[in-house]
Amino acid sequence: MTYLYFTLLRMSFLLPEASCILPNHTRTFSSMATSTTFAGNLSSAAPKTARLRGVVFDMDGTLTIPVIDFPAMYMAVLGEEGYRDIKSKNPSGIDILHHIESWSPETKSRAYDIIADFEKQGLDRLQIMPGLPRLPDFLSL
Repeated sequence: MTYLYFTLLRMSFLLPEASCILPNHTRTFSSMATSTTFAGNLSSAAPKTARLRGVVFDMDGTLTIPVIDFPAMYMAVLGEEGYRDIKSKNPSGIDILHHIESWSPETKSRAYDIIADFEKQGLDRLQIMPGLPRLPDFLSL
């Protein structure tokens, strides 16, 4: 069985204004399997036109339109000074869960509660990506 794991796959093939990331809208991934966009578990014995058997999607920005204010959530968890300090050392992004893991159980629990509150607020405003309802039909062809 061939599996491809799409970590940050932007479904541009479903959006008319974006360029297509899948060549000719096919489901036979050959040279794309080595692209840096994809992390794959393709055996060397798999034919070049192996049929797609499974897909794992990231939710935020892939299947859904991002609605959570992550900087505000990070500030609520880390405090303003802590957020600025970590952000200055990691300008490309913050792995909040990594930082939380080293905290005391009480502090960690409060942090997870804050994150859960932000996630619940995000559910109220959740929107799926345009074209997403067509994805199952596209993948099953």
